[in-house]
Amino acid sequence: MKKRPEGNAPLILVVDDDTVMRMLAHAALEKEGYRVEEAENGVEALSLLSPLKPDLILLDVMMPEMDGFSTCEQIRRSPGQERIPICMMTGLDDTGSIHHAYQVGATDFITKPINWLLLGYRVRYMLRASKAFDDVYRAESKSRALLGAIPDGMLRISSDGALLESRNSLDHILPPVNEGDHPNIFEFLPSQLAHQLMGQVHKTLQTGSVQLLECSVAIQGALRDWEIRTIQSGENEALNIVRDITERKRTEKALRESEERYALASLAANDGLWDWNLLTKEVHFSSRWKGLLGYKEEEIGTGIEEWLNRIHPDDSEQVKVEINSHIEGLNAHFINEHRMRHKDGSYRWILSRGIAVREETGIAYRMAGSHTDISARKFAEEQLQHDAFYDGLTGLPNRALFMDRLNNALRRTRRVPDFTCAVFFLDLDRFKMINDSLGHLAGDAVLVETARRLEKCARPGDTTARLGGDEFVMLFEDIKNEENAKAIAERIQKAFMEPFRVSEAELVSTPSIGIALGSSEYLHAEDLLRDADITMYQAKALGRGRCEVFSPAMRLRAVALVRLEADLRAALERDEFHIHYQPIVSLKDSRIVGMEALLRWQHPHQGLIAPSDFIPLAEDTGLILPMGEWVLRTACGHLKTWLDNGVPPLRLAVNISPVQLKDPGFTDMVTTVIKESGIKPDNLELEITETVLMEQTSSIVEVLLKLKAFGIHISLDDFGTGYSSLNYLQNLPIDTLKIDRSFIRKLFFNQEQPKIIETILTLGNNLGMEVIAEGIETTEQLKKLQAMKCRQGQGFFFSRPMDESAAASLLSSFPGAKTKVAPERLL
Repeated sequence: MKKRPEGNAPLILVVDDDTVMRMLAHAALEKEGYRVEEAENGVEALSLLSPLKPDLILLDVMMPEMDGFSTCEQIRRSPGQERIPICMMTGLDDTGSIHHAYQVGATDFITKPINWLLLGYRVRYMLRASKAFDDVYRAESKSRALLGAIPDGMLRISSDGALLESRNSLDHILPPVNEGDHPNIFEFLPSQLAHQLMGQVHKTLQTGSVQLLECSVAIQGALRDWEIRTIQSGENEALNIVRDITERKRTEKALRESEERYALASLAANDGLWDWNLLTKEVHFSSRWKGLLGYKEEEIGTGIEEWLNRIHPDDSEQVKVEINSHIEGLNAHFINEHRMRHKDGSYRWILSRGIAVREETGIAYRMAGSHTDISARKFAEEQLQHDAFYDGLTGLPNRALFMDRLNNALRRTRRVPDFTCAVFFLDLDRFKMINDSLGHLAGDAVLVETARRLEKCARPGDTTARLGGDEFVMLFEDIKNEENAKAIAERIQKAFMEPFRVSEAELVSTPSIGIALGSSEYLHAEDLLRDADITMYQAKALGRGRCEVFSPAMRLRAVALVRLEADLRAALERDEFHIHYQPIVSLKDSRIVGMEALLRWQHPHQGLIAPSDFIPLAEDTGLILPMGEWVLRTACGHLKTWLDNGVPPLRLAVNISPVQLKDPGFTDMVTTVIKESGIKPDNLELEITETVLMEQTSSIVEVLLKLKAFGIHISLDDFGTGYSSLNYLQNLPIDTLKIDRSFIRKLFFNQEQPKIIETILTLGNNLGMEVIAEGIETTEQLKKLQAMKCRQGQGFFFSRPMDESAAASLLSSFPGAKTKVAPERLL
């Protein structure tokens, strides 16, 4: 019974000019269940290709008008017909024709006369082979399409390093791989990279596991970062997927350097994730989301209230508004920083990000996002803000915050009648001595305690700040008058009567306070602070540990001091300094045993300026160093001239500032001057004050010992006016004590004064030191000192200070003999 072809049975197109052959083939194929169509020549066959789309073509070779070879060749050129199976029917059995058939694209051939039973099997085989081929082709095409769509580069490398194939982004940096041409990767890759890659290939081939390598490669002068994944692609070959991760690396670096590097870098790995189904109202919270708040997996449900109800009350409403705005499409993204309650009851700062998924109509049906704990960043920001306005040591407001509050107070003075504020500028007396003697840790402890005492003296609403060092300022608002301000200052000074207890020692440091009252006349906070600063220095100059209230005259003096400093800097260049000399006399016979060099400044406009008016300024500005060297060099030069002119040996006393002793180059400067001037070290005596004793450090002691070892004498000036002690005298190489003129002036005022002078004389004799009495002005003083066996002195009774010319004249008036002076009576 004839088998009827089904509607989806393969369609066979029979092409033959022989009607009988077409009929026989038609019958035989339909019997096998195929659908059959016929064409009597090649031209007709070509016209039926598109409408019929046959699954297989039986094509006769010998046909008129267009033979089978030409027809086969045309079919292969037709779009979409490249892979249709073509079986050629021929009575020719020579190999040349068969070869020709395959050349023009035939799939197979069958010879005439045809075995119709065999034809059915042959067709079935060809259709099955064609389907398998199509499946393979489609799979390969799909694979090639997928590979082509991947932007990563690909290298197929054999186990011996041959490059079998390269694709995509590597084409512009790797050599083309032609069929049969497989260069070794060591020929075009850097040696180190090639070794690493081959090691990865061998490991993959041995273990079968995927290997990962990150490396840097120089490409056209630029360094690029690569990620190479190696997988086995054959028995002796591996596929290497090369991804350029340069931009990713740059992004990662930028993230690490940004303030939010922790939050952003952990977005995928360390953040809590949430996924909110807006239709079912259920929310999926990840384990990490729950862990951020200290909860376990089973302790958090699936309701949105698990999130919203834990938000800080001050932040809750804003979060809800921004979520709704995003859901309604008003904002492209949802981003909010808010506080959430942790399981332990504390609040953590959370950065919440989310985005809605919408239908084509724009209605959101889902929203997902992440939570990042940014508490550390928030704390850092708060700390930075705190550090910007508060002192790190004491915790007090710093200059920036103080000036802001002072400006606000001054604006209020202009806005509110009868409102007055006051600025207190405080500086600790002798704080530098505490730092130098006990160290900076002790100094810091004093500063912290000072801050606490000042805070106790302030009222709520007042501001206490530290400007730096030992300088503090206080802003008191609504101060009624000057008396009110002074009362507050007295309260502050009483707070410092109690000693500071630091390192098992009790230290006393009182504040010098300058007060400036604010008013509507002050437009800038800097002006009021400046006036308080000026006043503080005035208080310190008047004796320390006291307070002064600003007056316009103080500002004028400050301006004058600035001008004086400018003139002082130019004085050396203008040759305005001069040295006067006062003899040091033996009280026994009035013989001159030494000369003290005294600096004088002849100002071009102000006339002669006393040393007490410019020496402290020179010390503060550092000008004392060049001035001191000039004095020493000039005085030693004068002494050398006197000695060369026959003056008997005598000692030259030169005053030295503590600032000079602290200069690292002071010792070398003194020895150089002595050598260059030609005098002997024994001719020079350097006078220091008791200030040096109070500030003595190991470096100062070392300097004095070096000078003493060089042969220079050391004299202690103004002895008895400071905090002298035997300990100080024992530690320093002192040769001479000079009794301060204040003791000589009060010699006959009470019975205690002579005892003090006798004590000093006894102390000097017992320590092997010379003692010189300064300020002798009367015969009675001279006789009293002679009776006390004081051997040397100086003062107006013998001679006033004189310039170099007068001193040279006095010394040369007795050539070859001991020079004496005739006492001068003071008017």
